[in-house]
Amino acid sequence: RCWTDCAAESSDCMKSDAAVAPRRVAMPPKSPKLKAPAGGGVMNRVKVVIRLRPLQVRNELAESSNCIQYDVSQKLLWVVPKDVNDRKNKRQFDFDGLVGPESQQVDAFTAVLPAIEAVLEGVNGTVMCYGQTGSGKTYTLSNPAQGVQQGVMPRAFEHIFAHIKADNGVHDWKLSVQYVQIYCEHLMDLLNPGSEPLLREEPGTGVVYLQNAESIPVSSPAECVDLMNRGMSNRSTAKTLMNAESSRSHAMYMLTVVRSGGPELSTSTSALYLVDLAGSERVKKSGVQNAGLDEAISINVSLTALGRCIYAMADKRGKIMPPFRESKLTRLLQTALSGGGRTSLIICCAMGDSDVQETNSSLEFAQQAMRVQVKEVRREQLDMNALTVHLQSTVDAFHDKTNLVHKQAWEKVRAEALATQALLDKSRALKERLYNLEVMNRDLEGQISTTQGAKASGALPGAAEASTKLEQMKAQLDEALKECNEVTVMLPEIAAEYRELGGHAWHNGDTAKTEMYYDKALAAYTKCMGKDHPEVACSMGDLANVYCDQSRFGDAIRLYQAAYRIHIDAFGPDHVDTAGDLASLGLVYSVQGKHKEALPLLKNAYSILSKSLEQDHPNVLQVRQFIEKSQSLI
Repeated sequence: RCWTDCAAESSDCMKSDAAVAPRRVAMPPKSPKLKAPAGGGVMNRVKVVIRLRPLQVRNELAESSNCIQYDVSQKLLWVVPKDVNDRKNKRQFDFDGLVGPESQQVDAFTAVLPAIEAVLEGVNGTVMCYGQTGSGKTYTLSNPAQGVQQGVMPRAFEHIFAHIKADNGVHDWKLSVQYVQIYCEHLMDLLNPGSEPLLREEPGTGVVYLQNAESIPVSSPAECVDLMNRGMSNRSTAKTLMNAESSRSHAMYMLTVVRSGGPELSTSTSALYLVDLAGSERVKKSGVQNAGLDEAISINVSLTALGRCIYAMADKRGKIMPPFRESKLTRLLQTALSGGGRTSLIICCAMGDSDVQETNSSLEFAQQAMRVQVKEVRREQLDMNALTVHLQSTVDAFHDKTNLVHKQAWEKVRAEALATQALLDKSRALKERLYNLEVMNRDLEGQISTTQGAKASGALPGAAEASTKLEQMKAQLDEALKECNEVTVMLPEIAAEYRELGGHAWHNGDTAKTEMYYDKALAAYTKCMGKDHPEVACSMGDLANVYCDQSRFGDAIRLYQAAYRIHIDAFGPDHVDTAGDLASLGLVYSVQGKHKEALPLLKNAYSILSKSLEQDHPNVLQVRQFIEKSQSLI
């Protein structure tokens, strides 16, 4: 679609087709909540904000000269026809945002803030100003003044660096700037006018990038603004009847943001494209001639190509391929428009009725752009070096923690072992003392008997002393018996301590210590509880397991059989512990290849276990597997 009559005033081929457009413009869906496509990712629609330039040019101050009515709160505006007799047939438009003539620059910045913040999330962002010559595009986008008149670009720089400062060094940020213009289909570097930038395309991805364009690192908003002013001073401008300083080229300011490090362990590379398009114009209104005429033709042709690309991208049927290669402008904007980012358009419109045709064309372009949807793509990749360092540090920390836990556990085990050994030594000493007291008691009782016989016959040498000594020995015997009983009461705790020590040694692979501790636990349980107690059977099972690891299968079978007899006497033949002993015997026979002996034991154990436990219990599954193995090998 053509937006102006270009240079040839007598030619109808370059005129806008707005004359044949319907009075009511079909409204695109305004809801920003778009469904995600099947391939994943968020679908972003191009957001459009209308910026109305205040009436300030000559012949625009009269009330009859205003061709636009608007409602900022509803984001609606109406274009009033220039013909007085046709003013009732107003055209209504609605958009994502409306910045009225009384609004401030900050309102325009706030409206496009989501596209600016995209680069902080690893997503490309584009802010593009479109409109006729003299509608306020450059003022809105790149006015370097401070205060309320400050443009979108300086505000964006301050916002981005404020975010980086608030990050407090969590991530590593690297920013760089490129600034180019397209003048009469020639690509020029505004930061290094002597260079000759070229457009290149990455193989496979199709991403279009600039080659030989100056890329300058920046570290503050002031540096970004200085480069913006430096580039604007090299930009092509000229005086026309519509603007005292009209931009005669399309300019693109690219701020590349690389974020690395942080908890994500990834590196994101994104770019903020800030595009100030040259204004569309009609030659008979701008009054350009000679070189200015060539500039106007080039501007209008490139904007026409941009309009065709927008039309093709808005086609939901996908039957039209966007003609990005038709002009340098569309080729340069290809990544910005279709590269998986967030795009915001600022459509600048003049409100005078002399500009009603250009206003209608700009608004129709905006309506078409609002139908464009692009899948958001986060440009991130894992930082393998950082990931390797992180994983290695995690492993080292885990090893350090594990070693510390093992050290603390062994120190505790050693202390408990020493305490247990001290109790056992005390028990042995008490037993020895008790034995000696019993011997002395028997001797004294013999002496008493002798003394009593002598007393009866009238001879009592030393009887009183012997009686006193006997009473002392009985008191010592009672004290020793009391201490021995106390040690006997503590024997179950001692046995449990030995069993726990054996478990620690088992998990650490020390078979010798495991056997020693389990053997002492079995002896302690047998001493304090008797040889037929279920705890003795469990301790037998522990020691038998160690014998199996040592391939002492005969000793293991002997202990399992003894444990089975104790359990069956204590609990009966259908108890889980009884089944455990049968299963252990069967497993030992199976490991030795004695499957005929193992199979009946395993089947009996499975029958008992399956009644008491769930079918997916590990013990049930293990017995079932050994049954199947034995059956297959018999």
